[in-house]
Amino acid sequence: MLKRYWRPCSGRSLARSPPRPRSARGGEGCGSSLWTAPSSISRIRRATATPSTAPSTTGGVPFGFPQVRAVVLAEIGTHGVLDARLGGYRDGERSLAYPLASSTGPGDLVIADRGFWSVEFAHRFTVTGANLLVRLQSNHLGTAQEELADGSYLSMARPGQEVRLRAAREGRALPTHTIYRVIAFEKDGKVAYLGTTLLDPEQYPATELVALYRERWEIELAFDEIKNHLGPGGPIRSRTPEGVRQELWAYLAVHHAIRQFAHTAALARPAVDTDRVSYLKCVRIIRRSIPSQLGATTAKLARSFTEARREARARLLPARRNRDCPRAIKKPNRWPVLRTRARRGSVQPGRWAHNPTSKPKSTRRAGRPALKGKQTPPP
Repeated sequence: MLKRYWRPCSGRSLARSPPRPRSARGGEGCGSSLWTAPSSISRIRRATATPSTAPSTTGGVPFGFPQVRAVVLAEIGTHGVLDARLGGYRDGERSLAYPLASSTGPGDLVIADRGFWSVEFAHRFTVTGANLLVRLQSNHLGTAQEELADGSYLSMARPGQEVRLRAAREGRALPTHTIYRVIAFEKDGKVAYLGTTLLDPEQYPATELVALYRERWEIELAFDEIKNHLGPGGPIRSRTPEGVRQELWAYLAVHHAIRQFAHTAALARPAVDTDRVSYLKCVRIIRRSIPSQLGATTAKLARSFTEARREARARLLPARRNRDCPRAIKKPNRWPVLRTRARRGSVQPGRWAHNPTSKPKSTRRAGRPALKGKQTPPP
């Protein structure tokens, strides 16, 4: 039922008809995220597992919350989820991303971060007619074949022996080699590399592809919308593995419906970019309107949808493209910490044990009251 609902909505109105041309919106983004499941799932698995089928990986030591990994294919311009695969913490991003190739087709451009590129990954997506733009690791640059006019070069890579043997055991066919284009660019004072199957430098200049790759960050905003604004913002509430899968698919389906509503509101005259329609406002509008739609007629539903769409466009967000936000976390202290109280938006180095804070401390002795005036020394 989810596939019947998901694919036609994303294929016709959400992913194929953005307000601007697809080349300006960035195509599809491929990324992964982790969800935290309740600890009761790990207790259920330990209680029902047998040593022969599920050996202990922690030596009998209790461990923390289990993790669920989700690899998602989403439209960058609208944040609408096109397809997803769920797995455990030990499942790799690349293996979960292989089945997502069936949701792509000719004319699609899939943008992904490091960790996804391989000969098999490129083969799975290019067979469907899609093109790739992926950040490369330093050991995936391949063998240079020809240098192009814009500074990029064509490279060739071959699948490793283990990859070929595993593909032969599973009955999958792999190419003997793949040709792709390597683009070098500077990021934070260091050299980074992009790999793409768009080989023509005149039709696809390197500078435009580098600018297009920076749009990949939009999929991280989609994860934030699902996990923090739509989901519980913490561990998943379901306490069984089947319930966890059902809850995650429900979040993805509801997020897709909300994003389709926001996209429909953005297409109303005059058309604007979908990211200028507030996602949080759309969530509140839908939540508020659900109780009043029980038993409503078709005419009332159509009228309510028109009013909700008008309300979603009442106050548009400002254009927020080309933003630059340094990556920072609150803990642990060995990483940069984002200070928002003293100097908003600035990043300072984390606090080390041998580098204490420069904040002035009180001279008051801990545990003893501070007495005003002249104090008499003890006898």
